[in-house]
Amino acid sequence: MKRERITIQDIANSIGLSRNTVSKALNGQYVPPRTREQVLNAAIELGYKSYHTVAASDPSGEHRRIVLITSKMLMTMTFFVHVVRGIESALAEDENVELLQFTATKTSFFNRLVDFLHENKVDGIICMELFQADYVPKLIELGYPIVFFDFPIYVSAMGNYDIVLPESFTSVKNYCLSLIGEQDCKTFGFVGDYTHCTSFYERFLAMREAIFLSGLEYDPAFSVIEKDTFPYGNAKDLAKMFAGMPHLPDCFVVANDTLAIAVIEALKLLRKKTPKDVLVVGFDNLAEAKSYDPPITTFNVDKAGIGRKLLSVLLERIAHPRQKTQLIYLQAKLIVRQTT
Repeated sequence: MKRERITIQDIANSIGLSRNTVSKALNGQYVPPRTREQVLNAAIELGYKSYHTVAASDPSGEHRRIVLITSKMLMTMTFFVHVVRGIESALAEDENVELLQFTATKTSFFNRLVDFLHENKVDGIICMELFQADYVPKLIELGYPIVFFDFPIYVSAMGNYDIVLPESFTSVKNYCLSLIGEQDCKTFGFVGDYTHCTSFYERFLAMREAIFLSGLEYDPAFSVIEKDTFPYGNAKDLAKMFAGMPHLPDCFVVANDTLAIAVIEALKLLRKKTPKDVLVVGFDNLAEAKSYDPPITTFNVDKAGIGRKLLSVLLERIAHPRQKTQLIYLQAKLIVRQTT
């Protein structure tokens, strides 16, 4: 016998989903189509009183066309291969979403992009590795729903967009504090262009915050923070920068694992060992960081999870374009290995 008043929790209990997921499905927010169908079928069976209203507004059958915009060849970059796979795995659950790709070039980028978006009748945009301060505001002004994976630090704009990025500040700060307190690290240097994107900037700030909180002083002489045009991947060029320092710091905090490998290679050229002579901390937990000799201390982020999150946030933005811009952090987990 059915109860007189069926609640969202009743539906959630009957199909083993969370109340939040059921609520999203019943209120027209994005969930995978299979999940939506499961929820609505349960609502019918249980006699949920609002089902007819929900069914009338159900947008699950609408076809969505989204485009991934980037300034780099993502499939040559290990980190982004996993992120794109996460998007693709989410798309496999949703036959109503089609993914296109547009690679930005330095010449005539914006006019070509506008034509591309118009010709393909795009519903929303995912941006990766697109940090040019002149492009991004113009892109936002077009009015399309957008989700950015990371964001340029010099851009502040109102618009129809959200930002997803890995949490960096608290994770890096806390580990630097641990190195200061437990391994007596007194000097730190950062390697990477901290103006490249918000994540790099937050990692740089986190290191400095730990130094400040510990009553130490940050000495910029221990950092290599040249613009992106500097050949960070070239161990010989990095070795020259290190050789010009008054002495090596106790620890290098590096923008990501790819650069961390280059840093250790540069130290080897100077006949310095990690961690004996200097500690090295990376970020991203690439497979290369685990297999490298020595294996690199880093922070793991769920790369495929980022991809899935980007898609769900964008579809939510498409469904509710007037909601306020969200800044969404995905937790990072410290992975201690042999470089610290």
